[in-house]
Amino acid sequence: MEDFGVIVICCDQDYLFAKGTCASIRHFLGDVPICLLVDGTFSVAEVEKTYGAKVINRLNMTHEVLKKRSFGWGTTRMIAFWESPFKHFLIVDADVAIWGNVLKYANFNEFDLIIDRPCYEYSDDTIAEFFFDIPALETYFPNFRWRNRPFVCPAVLFGTRGIFSLEEYIEILDFNDKHPGVFKYGDMGFLNFMMFRAADEGRLRLGKEDIQLIVPDFPQEDVKKRFPIKETGPEVKGDDAIVIHWAGPKPTVSTKKAYSEPMSFFRRKFLQDARQLTGFTASLELQLEDWQRNIAVYNRKIRKKLGKLVKAGKK
Repeated sequence: MEDFGVIVICCDQDYLFAKGTCASIRHFLGDVPICLLVDGTFSVAEVEKTYGAKVINRLNMTHEVLKKRSFGWGTTRMIAFWESPFKHFLIVDADVAIWGNVLKYANFNEFDLIIDRPCYEYSDDTIAEFFFDIPALETYFPNFRWRNRPFVCPAVLFGTRGIFSLEEYIEILDFNDKHPGVFKYGDMGFLNFMMFRAADEGRLRLGKEDIQLIVPDFPQEDVKKRFPIKETGPEVKGDDAIVIHWAGPKPTVSTKKAYSEPMSFFRRKFLQDARQLTGFTASLELQLEDWQRNIAVYNRKIRKKLGKLVKAGKK
């Protein structure tokens, strides 16, 4: 595919999974170009060297306003729409694994943006929790038709550089600053709003495919049956192709909260590709990465709680 690549978003706390994501890209998609969209200053040299990955970070961006205002949880993904090194791209979060040839969904001849097709309809309460404050949305954007929309988790989507104007995005950021809470859950709300509004106005061609499986939405046994890891590696059934997304409990090696074997396999594959580590040595390395991540997450939660207590004490 011409001028196409896969962009993986990562920060320091999910880089351990991003390495597995990149290994899954190489396993199923061959030598398709990879780019890491990095929120932070940590080194990603191993992925650069192992898979020839490009990197987008604060040091090499073109748009100063994005550098200042679009890094962090809920906004980093948006950078790809203006800074992507590829005209067309698949962009994914770090807590995912490619399963099968998902490039069969990349129909850019007919669509500019291809999103997941939800497996069930959202109730108004769910929309209000994850996407929009409905009364406020109707007040500020009365022409936007939000009912009966297949809103999606945007952790997996096929996109095209330049389909949104930078001015439109900055208006959204300014709106969020003035009216926090109207758009929910990071970019879940405002990106869905931007996509469907642009499609309504004829500014982009929006396609929908079954490109994402959100692990907590299904019984663990069903996920295990669909994505088996055998001694020889992943066993793809037929032409099955999808991106596995561990929203919720993360796919650490020893977790009992989610079926994590696909991610564990690809994390091991990365260690073998990058450092020729296998067997017990590789398993020990993964356990160490998980331990370091758990400590970082715990410390972050403690700092967040202390920050809230300090703010409460000043009132």
